[in-house]
This record gives sequence, structure tokens and C-alpha cells, in this order.
Amino acid sequence: MRNGLLASIRVALALLAVSPAMHAQTPAKPVPGAAIAIPDLSGNWEPHRQVPVTPETALCGIRFVCNGLLGVTAAPPREKLEEPDMLPWAEEKYKAARVGRGPNDFGRQDLDPTFAGCMPQGPTDLMLDEFRAFELRQFPDEVLLLFDRDHLVRRIYMDGRGHPDSQLSTWMGHSIGKYDGDTLVVETVGLNDKTRVDRAGHPHSDALRFVERIRRLSPNSLQYEVTIDDPKTYKKPWTRKIVQDLLPPSFQMFEEVLCEELLGMGTHYSAKSNK
Repeated sequence: MRNGLLASIRVALALLAVSPAMHAQTPAKPVPGAAIAIPDLSGNWEPHRQVPVTPETALCGIRFVCNGLLGVTAAPPREKLEEPDMLPWAEEKYKAARVGRGPNDFGRQDLDPTFAGCMPQGPTDLMLDEFRAFELRQFPDEVLLLFDRDHLVRRIYMDGRGHPDSQLSTWMGHSIGKYDGDTLVVETVGLNDKTRVDRAGHPHSDALRFVERIRRLSPNSLQYEVTIDDPKTYKKPWTRKIVQDLLPPSFQMFEEVLCEELLGMGTHYSAKSNK
């Protein structure tokens, strides 16, 4: 809740510094030395809000309590998503994360490794997080995804390399990408099993492989789609999508260290509760 409010305040400050027009960016631009143009996906992005973000409404960033503030109606709950077919151990773990939670709530934080054990959010969890802004930067040999939380960085190699032969076990995994028309396609492997797929609480194993497709829907919107393939956890692959909005050029990422914040607020859970 607090993190969502902070993010909204940051957006409001940025909007005050620019004109209402969002300085739409050109959908594609050539890269020196490249045979063809590649899609321009660079920028600062945050999940789409059905309530437009302005300096006046940005304090409604905690979307679940917007109703009545400044006469703005909260965005309606998202449509109910079909649950993936899980193996028994995963279904049991997911059901435990949902106890006492509504259909549109996050999973229980006391069972969430990020909150219970000071562990990083996983890569798909970061990208599907409804309150998480990120910066995307494109270079000829790699794409960087930069997050304000815990200095997290994802590197997507675009130089034609494959995945390493040895089995990795890292927080962000090993990502390789290519452009398919107007879409950046990314394949990631080599993750540990200590994170969640998303805020809802879907688990994964160290066999997780996921494919992301990122493309621009318009000058100011980006579609992020991820397909989860984890035969140790799910009976078949499944997909989630989210639309991201372009933030103004003056938007600035701020440092956020989650464990320090939770300890300062006195709300940090014991890591023992995650066992």
C-alpha cells in the first residue's frame, strides 16, 4: 500500500514538471549499423490505470481506496483470470497463500519470500506487479530492465548468444532476446525456486522457463505478455498479460530498499514464517 502511494506521488511530481502532453515517442527508430529498424520500446513504464494519472488524481495511487477521493471512482476489479493447472504440491502451496485473501488481493505477505525473508522479487513478479514502475533501455547488444526496488536489474542479451551449458540458479535467470517485427521476444531460464511467479502467489520450481513478448500498442502504451512453462509445477504452459503506460520524460526512479522500509515501519515478517 505504502509503496503504491509513493509511486503515485513520484508520478504526480513528474507531471507537474511537464505539459499535459506526454511527449509521445516514435514507435520505431533505426539503430546505427543495423540492417533494419527495431521497435523503440525505451522509456519509463508503469501498469495502466483506468483512472487517468494527473497531479490531482495521483494520490489515488492506492487504487482500492480511491472511491470518494477528489470525486474519482476507483478502477473496477480486473476480470477473473483462469487459474493454471497445478501439480499437487504447487496447488497446496498456492491455496495456503490465498487463505483469507479476496480474488483481487495479493497473496499472503507472511508467506511471500519477498516480505517474509527479505528476498528479491522474481523477474515475472516484478513485471506483473500492478504497482511497480520500471525503466527499459535498448542497446545493440543488450536490453536492460531497471527497477527501483533493491537495485534490481535484468540483462537481456541481444548478441545472438545462447543459454550457458551449465545449469544456473540465480534470482533473475539468464535471458536472451530477439526482435520479431515490432515485438521484443525474450526467453529466460536458470532461476532458483525461491521467488513467486506473481503477487497472487503462484509458485515455481527451478525448472521454470518463461517467454516474454513486449510490444508497443501505441506511442504511450506497452503490452507485456509472459508465458510460464514449468513442468515441475504446472501441467501445461499458461500466459498472463499487462498493459504499461509511458511515464513523462521527467520521471525519475528513486531508490527503494524494501527490507529497510519494512523494518522501519515495524511490519517486517519473520523469515521463519516462510518455512
